Amino acid sequence: MTMKILIEGIGGIGGVLAGRFLQAGLDVTLITNNETISNRINSAGLTIIEGGKEEIVQGKAYTLLEEASGKFDVIFLVMKATNVVEAARRSLSLLSDSGYMVTMQNGVVEDAVGEIVGQSKIISAIVGWGGTMHSPGVYEKTSPGEIHIGELDGSHTSRLDGLKQILELACPVVITTNIVGALWSKLAINCCVTTLGAITGEKLGVMLSNKQIRSIFLDIYQEVVDTATRKGISLERIAANPYLLYRKKDANFVINWFKLLMLKFVGRKYKELKSSMLQSLDRGRKTEIEFLNGYVVRTAKEVDVPTPRNTKAVEIVERIEKGKLQSSMDNIRLFNTD
Repeated sequence: MTMKILIEGIGGIGGVLAGRFLQAGLDVTLITNNETISNRINSAGLTIIEGGKEEIVQGKAYTLLEEASGKFDVIFLVMKATNVVEAARRSLSLLSDSGYMVTMQNGVVEDAVGEIVGQSKIISAIVGWGGTMHSPGVYEKTSPGEIHIGELDGSHTSRLDGLKQILELACPVVITTNIVGALWSKLAINCCVTTLGAITGEKLGVMLSNKQIRSIFLDIYQEVVDTATRKGISLERIAANPYLLYRKKDANFVINWFKLLMLKFVGRKYKELKSSMLQSLDRGRKTEIEFLNGYVVRTAKEVDVPTPRNTKAVEIVERIEKGKLQSSMDNIRLFNTD
């Protein structure tokens, strides 16, 4: 029996996945939630760019979920965290009895989605490569990397092996029995890079050339790691050792100097990186702060870990969303106010 796949959210990541799945002849239904994208795909196919090579793949896209028919064995949720809970709710009736959903968001959405569909119906995926939609229907894989996948209960199941085979059509895949630890490793980075990028309005290179911002970065990171540790979560290595950027509050001068220096080199290496949260603000869209630093703050309260830096970051981003502030390097001074 052929596996039926639904991809909801055909942006940068979803577009690349859709193109590779269709290219391999899989039974894939695409939901764009955007009529312009649907029309472009239906008239001219999906253009997939990778490594300078451009390929056109034919596929059928629908704008609304209601246009899809039948039951699906795998539903990929590839939209912003702000929309994933509602997407899961609407998609649930299309899931087969033995089917599951794959969450692929920045931040931690699994708790919220699990309340809708049940955690046993979720496989979590962490995307370690970049994808961009240059224009409707035109997608580029902008950087190499892996996808880490795992069951929320830490088991290694046959459906994980099956999902790995599907995703390997697009990139290397790593199965982990500690997906929660991997989620928190990515969360720690995103709470710093993505959120501070939105607050300052700058790319990573400019942002991390500032010593004060580097110190705030390390403070935010430390609070996330401390919260995970208090919850009994062991951070999982994704691209690098997640504890490399961890600085204890009582770190001595040498360790502090070394951590700040490491961040400076990170800024130089990835100087052109622009925060996805900043891009959302630029487009007038709601950010994912609730599922990033906001999630950390809420979780930290449950385990009695103080998070003044993350709390302030949430406050600043929310003020920017409401138009009370603009993204600017000047916002860094707000971290020193009560």
